[in-house]
Amino acid sequence: MLQSSRLSLQAVLEIANSEISGADPRQIGEETLAVVGVLAENVALRKTLADSSESAEKKQHLLRALFSTRTADAVLRIADAAVGQRWARTQDLVTSLEVAGVTAIAAAAQATGQLGEVEEEIFRFARLLESNHDLSRALDSQAQDESKRALVNDLLSGKAQPETITLVEQASLHPRGLRVATALDQYSDILAARQQRSVADVTVAKPLSESQTNRLQAALSASYGRELVLNVQVDPEVLGGVRVQVGDEMMNSTVADRLADVQRKLAG
Repeated sequence: MLQSSRLSLQAVLEIANSEISGADPRQIGEETLAVVGVLAENVALRKTLADSSESAEKKQHLLRALFSTRTADAVLRIADAAVGQRWARTQDLVTSLEVAGVTAIAAAAQATGQLGEVEEEIFRFARLLESNHDLSRALDSQAQDESKRALVNDLLSGKAQPETITLVEQASLHPRGLRVATALDQYSDILAARQQRSVADVTVAKPLSESQTNRLQAALSASYGRELVLNVQVDPEVLGGVRVQVGDEMMNSTVADRLADVQRKLAG
């Protein structure tokens, strides 16, 4: 996002967090994501609502005409805030509502003490999609919504938290131009942010023991000054050591990286 949209997103999230604290976060999350679904499928509507040349009042009136009979007042206030902001790109408006909706779902999981489990389930499902190409093609396809919803429920019903199922369905039905696995990875970052944490993607040559994982998590959290959630992946090609990525920052201490560095210097 450009700076103008980032500031607008921050304003929308402030309203969303205020609404979440005083109402049912699960209802807010589900209904906000339903609004996202409508906007994702209607190019003309989202362009109108993101048009800075139109008055906020006119856009808010349109929102209420469309959604007031099926959407809670708290959700309408979040949507009102979104269309009242200035957005560098039309899609940034929809993204702001998606982030607000996922944040509310995260708050619902947090209220029942299941947020950490939901984070882990979302991460595991995204990795499953990356490894199972048939499943990935099925959810990334143009199949009917009901078919995708049925597939998600067959896979996760009774095996995952309700919030996980809600988010996987949202990513599958309304990926907004992304692969479903990529959309879920973005949701993971939002879930982590709910507890003011960050996700550290850790790549190692062989599986870590529980004690090694705990020590690494403690060391990285101390280094970054905040609690980190570790998503650990095994890749024998790293040849030992560990590779860590937190957001855009990469930390390398693998044999493969050191060899590559030597080769670059020799070539230079």
